[in-house]
Amino acid sequence: MSYIAMICDIKNSRSLNNRLEVQLQLIDVLKKCNEKFKDFIISPFIITIGDEWQGLLSEYTCCNDIIDFFKENLSDNIKFYTAIGYGKVSITNFELTVNQLDGEAFYLARKAIRYCKKHSLDLVALK
Repeated sequence: MSYIAMICDIKNSRSLNNRLEVQLQLIDVLKKCNEKFKDFIISPFIITIGDEWQGLLSEYTCCNDIIDFFKENLSDNIKFYTAIGYGKVSITNFELTVNQLDGEAFYLARKAIRYCKKHSLDLVALK
């Protein structure tokens, strides 16, 4: 079975004047997202590194709906990269948090987020 790993990362977050406020807002938005899209989320979105968040989705998820949710619920001045990796997952104990899982979907999403940042792209998806 294939899954969608999604990684998002706030652009230029270290230069934000209200970084702590933004991080607290992000925590709240992730909770709301996890509830709203719970039927499609395999492993809930969590903050994985500073201002980066990640989640694992069913292969039938409309990623645009989730991306739009983040855009609509984060402050207008918050811009972020989005990386999508579509593939298999080797650790399928979904009681673990997303950062404890592993597999092709995650490798592709990590490769995509690096590409986003290197080329200043908002969204990259790899399969």
